[in-house]
Amino acid sequence: MNPETLTTTTGCGVCGATTVRELYTAPDRLGNSATTFTIAECDGCGVLRTLPAMCQIELAAFYPDEYWGGTNEPGESWIRSSQSEKTLFLDKCGSRGGRILDVGCGAGFFLRALDPTRWDRFGVEIGKAASEQAARALGLDHVRAGTLVEAAFDDSCFDVVTLWSALEHTNEPRANLIEARRILKPGGTLIVQVPNAASYQARWFNGSWFSLDAPRHRYHFSATGLDRLLSQTGFETYRRTFLSRTHNSHALRQSLKARLRSPESSSFSRGLFYLAIPLIKPFDFAMTVLDEGATMTCAARAV
Repeated sequence: MNPETLTTTTGCGVCGATTVRELYTAPDRLGNSATTFTIAECDGCGVLRTLPAMCQIELAAFYPDEYWGGTNEPGESWIRSSQSEKTLFLDKCGSRGGRILDVGCGAGFFLRALDPTRWDRFGVEIGKAASEQAARALGLDHVRAGTLVEAAFDDSCFDVVTLWSALEHTNEPRANLIEARRILKPGGTLIVQVPNAASYQARWFNGSWFSLDAPRHRYHFSATGLDRLLSQTGFETYRRTFLSRTHNSHALRQSLKARLRSPESSSFSRGLFYLAIPLIKPFDFAMTVLDEGATMTCAARAV
């Protein structure tokens, strides 16, 4: 059966098109709502969208207070360890210091893991509690509450801008990348990490894929779709990895759990889940080697 074509009330935040093809439905991953959401492919650019469209105020109701970091203050060793995958990727990009902005910084853990003698660290965060926690650690003048566009930084004022698991949350991915290009110095680096919507996990699990995270994730990118958008907004991708020891195998485990251990699952299905647990990490690593990893991290140069 061919996917149903729908007309949306809000244009695509990547290309502006208003027609989509419905692919499948997805529940609220956190179970805070009984609402079912539609995952659809934009007819204009092919990027996947979560529908219905919702404004920021409507979306806020789907975020628990601890989503971007709780009020408990972790130790420095935990911060460095938890952020090591990100800081290693930054080092591999050849960036050794300068002014850096983390968009959607949460409680500021990534920025706090960076050497303050090398990096002048700034963050922007829409969550009130998380932005306040980040500001306490980094300085009130180094963290701005709200969206990237609302932050209104000066032109060409950053050497690096990062969006770790942030771009997929916004209703305006193109506008955010245009703003990131405006505030980056020529030749500066943009780092974007998003779930890989072309991964084997996305294909296998569809609406029960853990990293889909409906309705909080508004747009879902493949490597092709993200590269095209980066190119259109003034960037050139120069490094990419699908490896994430932090996210990939965890997403596979949780996706299998949702599929095989649902309330209506049989005892056979539940048994399969427990048998699969020892195989999850090696299998996922093998798929990641084939560029099928569930997490995509790109570095792009401002051109």
